[in-house]
Amino acid sequence: MKKKINVLVVGAPRSGTTLVAGLLSAGKKASPGLPECTFLTQIIQHYYNLIHYSDQQRFAAYAINKETLTKVYRDMIDSMLSIVRSHFKNVDYQYLILKDPELTNIVDLVPTFFGEDSKIVCVIRDPRAVISSVLKVERKKKKIILSRWGKDSRFKIISEFIAQFLRERSIFSDYFVYYWRIQNSKLYKEGKIHIARYEKIVELEDEEFNSLEKYLGFKISREGFGEMAFGFDKKDPTYSNGYGGKIQKRKSNFRKILTKRQIKKIEKIFSGLNNRYGWW
Repeated sequence: MKKKINVLVVGAPRSGTTLVAGLLSAGKKASPGLPECTFLTQIIQHYYNLIHYSDQQRFAAYAINKETLTKVYRDMIDSMLSIVRSHFKNVDYQYLILKDPELTNIVDLVPTFFGEDSKIVCVIRDPRAVISSVLKVERKKKKIILSRWGKDSRFKIISEFIAQFLRERSIFSDYFVYYWRIQNSKLYKEGKIHIARYEKIVELEDEEFNSLEKYLGFKISREGFGEMAFGFDKKDPTYSNGYGGKIQKRKSNFRKILTKRQIKKIEKIFSGLNNRYGWW
């Protein structure tokens, strides 16, 4: 039996990671689609925090050294991956498709926890489209918060509403970090991360699909999502009507969501990356 290879799909939230993971899951050698691997990411993030932010005394007492701590956390990841694979005992697949945008921020730890032979696909999309999509989600969340008026304490609702407002104010810089992390990661500089252009994927450009398939080593769908093992939570504010269906060739309506000032700000922040990817 061939060894299972983990494929990690990363990239900024709302950049098309769900679509690309869905296309990969439609491949004959791939596992059915899974929900975001948030639990795995959180374990790895906790490990990262201990390595980088612990004081010497506590680290020596509870971790001993980096190698010991790595084994402890690797065992946790391996155990959880065993649970994931147990859902597919009757499925003939070689590649386990996992995705989580938050894994982007610690992408250099992928080989440590998912294997040196793991594959990483980073989805890159026009940041104007990404941020406008994020703002739509954040506004949905605010409506949900306000809908609880009279059910929860007003102090709690007002606090959550203010937190959402502040989050919107920091979105521009926060989302630049996702792009920056990839471009400055060790794995990217070594050519071990494959960049998938969202705009070229939805336009069904052969060259984009061919290069992705060459990197992965298997054919992927050019139509739409593969089988989703657990479906989607349609009540989640991040849910999109396109999830689970065909590739939709619609263009972003970011100009209807963003003000001219916001667009100008985004284009200034991302000007360096635009020189590479040519969004505008």
